[in-house]
Amino acid sequence: MADKVVDSLKERCKFLGGQVIEQQKVIEELQPKASYYDMILQCKDLIATTTIAKDYGMSAKKFNVMLHDMGVQFKQGDIWVLYAKYQGQGYLKAKTHNYADTAGIQHSKEHSYWTQKGRLFLYDFLKQQGVFPVMEQ
Repeated sequence: MADKVVDSLKERCKFLGGQVIEQQKVIEELQPKASYYDMILQCKDLIATTTIAKDYGMSAKKFNVMLHDMGVQFKQGDIWVLYAKYQGQGYLKAKTHNYADTAGIQHSKEHSYWTQKGRLFLYDFLKQQGVFPVMEQ
């Protein structure tokens, strides 16, 4: 009887050991994703497209064109704006920048910046399209 209990406990330990190994693999796989989310959520400011594009190993120009090709945004004049489907979700904010030209005349220009919510939207959206940040590749 004691031998049966010992054998049963040995089998149970072997089974649990295998589960621990499997769980370790899952943790190792998910760790970069968790780190990426933590990094994103730490920042409270608006983010330039260039910064997000660098996460994906791209220039802002290439990143914007990719988002356009995927139906996320389009260019209106000099500024990228979201298609109606994504508009009003709090993903993008516009900032106005003042500058002086070579003659000293003041002008202003609007630029689009992503919010943290927008950055997470892009991450999830691009992941569904098979596009991952460099740190997850």
